[in-house]
Amino acid sequence: MASSRRILLARHGQTEWNKEFKFQGKTNVQLTETGKLQAKALAQRLSSWPFEIIYSSPLDRALFTAHTIAELSFSKADVIALPELQEINFGTWEGHSIEALQTEQRELFSKWRADPFFNMPPGAETWEKLFARLTRAVKIILDGSQKNIVVVSHGGIMRALYAVLLGFNPHKVWNNEISNCAMSGVEMRSGRPWLIFSNDDLHIRAGEAGVNLPVWSDD
Repeated sequence: MASSRRILLARHGQTEWNKEFKFQGKTNVQLTETGKLQAKALAQRLSSWPFEIIYSSPLDRALFTAHTIAELSFSKADVIALPELQEINFGTWEGHSIEALQTEQRELFSKWRADPFFNMPPGAETWEKLFARLTRAVKIILDGSQKNIVVVSHGGIMRALYAVLLGFNPHKVWNNEISNCAMSGVEMRSGRPWLIFSNDDLHIRAGEAGVNLPVWSDD
């Protein structure tokens, strides 16, 4: 079925804290060399897709990924940093590993894992605040005239966008896997959003062969 608009959601490449399974949140952690290669693989896969603009979180790990995509594309689309797309503020948990928190804050961590957006750690962003800023981001993105759009952000933000943009249950969206430099595709059909694919990271797992894969199935 033909669509009027396509929005590709992508996560940034690997960081050192990703490797160490640490909460990053708003902390400005840089990409590893592996993360930079992942960004390049994603960029190569998207290089022939005719996107017209890239919206990105302003955090360096997302901006580096976004600019890599822009530099390798034929369209040379502009990268627009949106503060509303930065990762969730994880408060006192930022910089702490999952392994440590499971031991040191077992009860709170268990509650968080059961329903993350509604059991955040001390000092963290509430679901209400996150919903409000992502609603602003979605309005900015959809108010534009572009037909093919790339949005580069974070694992937590992509899950939250499933709720804000697509209307999914926010109590369940954390069950969606979001790998580094994976992409998810949303089509706007008669003003309604449809999730076409999710967590596609074949360009990472398939090596050199992955860069020649299509973005949408009808490409």
